[in-house]
Amino acid sequence: MKTTESNDSIAEVAGDRAKQYVDSGVEAYNALADKTQEVSKRVDDYVRTNPWMVVGVAAGVGLLLGLILRRR
Repeated sequence: MKTTESNDSIAEVAGDRAKQYVDSGVEAYNALADKTQEVSKRVDDYVRTNPWMVVGVAAGVGLLLGLILRRR
């Protein structure tokens, strides 16, 4: 009988700990989702304000990647 009670308490502790981990994961996910939306809005505003700058940077990065990958 003693082992059943200790198994039940171990299961209860494990369940509580699992719930804490899930809650922590949900909080981290929500914080990351909020931050991602904020960054996305800022990037969208920047691209709409400076479209040619973004096109130039993208072309430069593409050129560099092409040169690097071509040499391999």
